[in-house]
Amino acid sequence: MHLSIFKSVAFITLCLTPFTLNAAPFTPKNDAIIAKSNSTLSASLSVDEINTLVTNSQYAGQTERLQGLLKTRLAQLYKQTPTSQIGYLYARVLQKEHLFNEAIDIANNVLIKEPQHSNSHLLLANIFMTQGKFTQAKKHCVALIGQVSTITASTCVLDVQSQHESVLDSYQALVKIINNNQTSLATNHVLSEMSYRLNNYKQALSHLQSVDLVQAPVSLIVLWADIQIALNQPQQVLNTLSVLLTDKSNLEDAILLRLSIAEKKLNKRDKKWQNTMAQRVTLRELRNDSFHASDLAKYYLDVQPNREKALYWAHINWQQAKMSTDEQLLIQAKAMQRDTL
Repeated sequence: MHLSIFKSVAFITLCLTPFTLNAAPFTPKNDAIIAKSNSTLSASLSVDEINTLVTNSQYAGQTERLQGLLKTRLAQLYKQTPTSQIGYLYARVLQKEHLFNEAIDIANNVLIKEPQHSNSHLLLANIFMTQGKFTQAKKHCVALIGQVSTITASTCVLDVQSQHESVLDSYQALVKIINNNQTSLATNHVLSEMSYRLNNYKQALSHLQSVDLVQAPVSLIVLWADIQIALNQPQQVLNTLSVLLTDKSNLEDAILLRLSIAEKKLNKRDKKWQNTMAQRVTLRELRNDSFHASDLAKYYLDVQPNREKALYWAHINWQQAKMSTDEQLLIQAKAMQRDTL
């Protein structure tokens, strides 16, 4: 799953709370269930219930569990009563499956009815940015001016600009705009991500120092883990990420992957996270699951090196997503191919 899909909804609604890093590590049992996707919820969910579930779906253990049910129910509701709220929620669920064209069409229909629907503008900005259509993405960020705070609109614009112009210039501009004011989770996420791409890992971590990972979207959790791994602190990753959920079988591929990378870097005899991820990868490959292409490419780069598979999945990912991180993934896979020839 491409992680940028979790970012757009956080711009307005999420705030910062402290987190601690002293949890004990957990390792899965050898017979642990690798991934389950079932639900006992009724298919007659109300719009308010769906809104809550869609919002919660950005958190660890929730991103795929109810996807099929939500998609089916929202398709029914949108056909019956295509309100702005239902349209926006349906577009978000479609975005999660990388059904970008369908999501764009529905979000645009929302804006025809309600031109100032800020969440739809944010969603479209996020989708177009993921697709590498930066001019179109920026247009929707600019449309937010006057509807949301200056910091929120600026975060959107500069996040897009950082993908195809100078990351450093975008970062410095956003820091200047913030001017020590309190910022949202999303703005801190963007600042941290920019710092990470600038290889300023300590600064990247400082932007997340007050974030509660339990209440953070998966994309931010993964960013935090990547920063810790870059700082050569894999034990911190194992200690923290392994206790995010009581039910380990619902951990997202991206989180399992970081646990596997951390475990490998520690050169542990016990390879339970790596074994768990290997089983998940086998499942994804059997399904030819392009939805998780970036995770598969990174797995074959950092956990179980395989130049052919790393390059194959990096190419599949590039067909879907063209942000700077996707470009770097492809560059790394090509470099691995050259180095092993």
